[in-house]
Amino acid sequence: MTSTEALQSAMLARLGVAAEALGIEVGDVAPGDLLQILSRRIVESRRTDEAWLVYIAVSGSFPTPHQLTNFLSLIELSTTATAMLAVLEGTLAGASQRHVLGRTLRVESERVVVDANFCATQEHNTGIQRVVRETLPKWERQGRSIRIVAWTADSTVMREIDEYETDRVLSWNERRYPVGHRHPMESVEFTETIVVPWKTDVFLPEVPLPSTTAALACLAEFSGNSVTLIGHDAIPLVSAEGQPNSESERFAHFLTVVKHAHRVIGVSESAASEFRGFASAVRAQGLAGPSVTAVPLAGEVPARAAGTRRPGPRELPLVLCVGSHEPRKNQEAVLFAAEYLHHQGHRFRIVFVGRGSRAVTQDFDARVRRLRRRGLDVRSLRSLDDEGLWALYQEARFTTLVSLHEGFGLPVVESLALGTPVLTSNFGSLAEIAAQGGCLAVDPRSDVEIIEGMRRLLDDDDLIARLRSEASNAASRTWSEYAQELWQAADFELAVRG
Repeated sequence: MTSTEALQSAMLARLGVAAEALGIEVGDVAPGDLLQILSRRIVESRRTDEAWLVYIAVSGSFPTPHQLTNFLSLIELSTTATAMLAVLEGTLAGASQRHVLGRTLRVESERVVVDANFCATQEHNTGIQRVVRETLPKWERQGRSIRIVAWTADSTVMREIDEYETDRVLSWNERRYPVGHRHPMESVEFTETIVVPWKTDVFLPEVPLPSTTAALACLAEFSGNSVTLIGHDAIPLVSAEGQPNSESERFAHFLTVVKHAHRVIGVSESAASEFRGFASAVRAQGLAGPSVTAVPLAGEVPARAAGTRRPGPRELPLVLCVGSHEPRKNQEAVLFAAEYLHHQGHRFRIVFVGRGSRAVTQDFDARVRRLRRRGLDVRSLRSLDDEGLWALYQEARFTTLVSLHEGFGLPVVESLALGTPVLTSNFGSLAEIAAQGGCLAVDPRSDVEIIEGMRRLLDDDDLIARLRSEASNAASRTWSEYAQELWQAADFELAVRG
């Protein structure tokens, strides 16, 4: 069989799978007739979901909204051959055309399809990744019917994840394959089999890559699948003044998926309110927009995090500031407060933990070095494993997150879960957490209030004892509870049918 014949064979096999999903008896239908049957079906039904499926079968890739609407027009106004050639020309424009056209197709109608692309392919583990890697394993243990997928390297279609990627997503706290280990399965191509959600639910727990948003927007609008997503925050737009332009642009394109989604589940009431505002705004386009609800995140930490020592009486008290380094996190204000208090005679250690782009960390780290030379015991750690972080949480007298904008604030609840008081912001999602106890809340825009809050927490042992007691007595939600509440809030149609 020549390569051209192999590609034709692969496409016809995909068309057969699509026809079966549409309830069409393939039997002994000739290959050319199959194309005609599917085209006629689309013209007669005028259903975008069926056209979406056939497009994937022909091209081996997910369409964008423009590609699908153009395909529909060609099917209706032109010949089948013209329409199919137009689709294939678009596919053949890519460098990996042979690989794309040779893909096989698998329809998923029995399980919720979960797009965990970033967690499957990357080792980064803060914020959103913590949520995904805590939630999906709990769903697995709770017997939820899910299928985890990632995207192909060219971002054109959903695919199965391999064993190593499954380990990244479902076993982060008990890795079978350590970081840096290359499992032999990763040397095998796993991009050959397309996973196509069909008449089921698609769940997006991450913010997708820019390269996949157009295909996801098409899926949400035209495929007939029900899309539910976690709404982490709208920071890239609402607080765009502190974000790289690329992040704001990325999020704007993500909103094209959100506006056609069925449901958004905010990680806090504050985050949910941001998405409710957007859902209201899209009504100007004649769209209903997604329904929006909130399921606050959990505050549980792994059992192995317990038991780290508190500092001894002769050691300087530790102030800990955890969070990715960017302007909205307000680390500069915390460092200024530390410098001021040190100048006033207070003696303490302060550690900042969190990664950030070189553009925003360079000046900060240079300032840290200058203050160290002047006697302030300050460090800035750009890379720290989970065990090291848990140890610092428990060693700290208090932690601080006086952010100007947070979708939730995992460092706050993790600190409280380990019994360590927190200095935090007095509005938004952080105020929601602070209301449960264990926190001293201040205006993050006021240097005076931040300085006074840090001074009180450094000097007042009775205040620290009270806040530790509040933190210890607060009702901490587990990740298992969060996962269960999230599943219920998602109200997946598949789950209801089942």
